[in-house]
Amino acid sequence: MTTEPAGSPGPLFSPVPRGAVLDGLDRSTLNRTITDSRFSLVRIERLIATSIGVIGLVFGAQTLSIALGAGVVVPGVLGSVYVCVLFGTLGAVILLWFSPRLQRIANTAFALLYLGAIAYWPVATAGVDAPNPAEPWTWYLCAIACAAAAQAFRPVLAVIYIVVTPAVYGITGVIDSTGQIIRAEVALQNALYGSMIGLVIFALIMTFRHAARRVDQARSAAFARYDDAVRQHARELERIQVDALVHDTVLASLQAADRARRPEEASLAVSMASDAIKRLATLDDPLSDVGETASLQSLVSGLEAYAAALDTRFDVVIDPGTDLAIPYPVAQNLYLAATQAMANSAQHAAGGAAAAEVHRRIVVAVCDSDGVAIDISDDGVGFDRLTIDPNRLGLRVSIIERVVAVGGSVELDSTPGEGTTISIRWTPAEARATEGASL
Repeated sequence: MTTEPAGSPGPLFSPVPRGAVLDGLDRSTLNRTITDSRFSLVRIERLIATSIGVIGLVFGAQTLSIALGAGVVVPGVLGSVYVCVLFGTLGAVILLWFSPRLQRIANTAFALLYLGAIAYWPVATAGVDAPNPAEPWTWYLCAIACAAAAQAFRPVLAVIYIVVTPAVYGITGVIDSTGQIIRAEVALQNALYGSMIGLVIFALIMTFRHAARRVDQARSAAFARYDDAVRQHARELERIQVDALVHDTVLASLQAADRARRPEEASLAVSMASDAIKRLATLDDPLSDVGETASLQSLVSGLEAYAAALDTRFDVVIDPGTDLAIPYPVAQNLYLAATQAMANSAQHAAGGAAAAEVHRRIVVAVCDSDGVAIDISDDGVGFDRLTIDPNRLGLRVSIIERVVAVGGSVELDSTPGEGTTISIRWTPAEARATEGASL
């Protein structure tokens, strides 16, 4: 971050957030994630199907043991068919637990067959089972049938089924051989109890589905906003690169040529124009693989070569630990920011005096054992930051935003008549902190 003098109107730039997500963003994967509007709902449906399968297995096994002992009190094969059809459909519900779509078909069949089975119970038993105080074995399947309806039917139909089915069970279970209801209070109790259990299951399923839909909607909206932010970030980074290139090459060369009044100024304009032509000529060339690294010594060598090309004396002070390796994109941005600071010093530090009267210095050092510190200073005319035109690109774009874009920071210290110092810092820890804050 930059240090602001007292009374400053604010930062000279808007920090550009940067995250590792930009470097490895898989656009196709992101698009698939955004368009998957049922991400959570699909998982909830699988959970519901699995739960129905497990409940069906537990209660079905219990009911089957009771049914095999009691059976349908009717002679012939009708009782066997009754049991086989009902439990065969329940078996399909259990076996299809892994597929909500297929289980929905089995649930529909089981719910309808169960309703038909309990309605047919008085006929199948000829009413002889009604005086028995024990509940018919079909009672233990009522909750499973209601859960199957809640999963397979539309909400309105599911509620109707859950209310009607226990009522049918309650009535048909107490009709004797003469067609009379002999235990009305038991029928009412069973109907109310069965409906209450079914409605609780229905409410849980609907609550889970509603919550999953809300999560999916929020998730899709968040990814859409995130995608927009990534695109805006990419456009901002591209704008910084283009603005910096235009300022560093075209505008700087034209300004230097316009101000050239002495031989040394003309030489500076020529060298800057030559550098502009080289950069523009290689504009479309790939810079480097983002996984490559550059040594600090190569960065120092580049700064020394640039100082020589400017034909302006810079005293270069080098830290002994120049065998440090840093990511290539970082080294490139630090180099471009530092050379722009050098060009600014060469152009503006002398003011009306001769360039040789200004002492310029570059210090390149290792900071925090794995970071880079570059100080570009001069004892020239300096300037007042409050008077800088906000539309000027040199300091804001070519230096500060370039360094901030790779997770570094820039500090500026300049006072009229006392010179200028620009301090560039980059450390892996600071870069990671910047990436984390931007996510």
